[in-house]
Amino acid sequence: MSNTSMPDESKALALAPLITPFAFTAFAYFSGVSGFSLDRGLLTFIGLFLAVAVASIPVAYLYMFFIGYRFYRLLVKKNRVNFWTLTLGGVFVADIPMLLIWPFSGSAEADGISFYTTFQMFSFVGLMVGLNFWYLLKRSS
Repeated sequence: MSNTSMPDESKALALAPLITPFAFTAFAYFSGVSGFSLDRGLLTFIGLFLAVAVASIPVAYLYMFFIGYRFYRLLVKKNRVNFWTLTLGGVFVADIPMLLIWPFSGSAEADGISFYTTFQMFSFVGLMVGLNFWYLLKRSS
């Protein structure tokens, strides 16, 4: 798997973060995060999805290119590119900000969303980006 050509890696790096708003919105919907239900109507839900997309895609690309890419290159160098390292690596990379604020979080909740729900959401989004990256690499080889 480490013999993938650079254009295939670049394509996977460019496309993998695009799943971020879908993963975020799906997790928020199924975990009952306020506002992400269809109780307020379909247009409100679509508006929230678009807001999440506008806010999350640039952040996902920053993470992918500045942290995820370096992590991936380390895996290539160590010849450890596989399903588990990419998906669990995606979780770890996504959880970095949560791990940094964890000591300061206490047990405060904002709008009924606990720190643990947010941590799970970031973990799920990282898992989905890592899984998408693995799929795109596998598909191209």
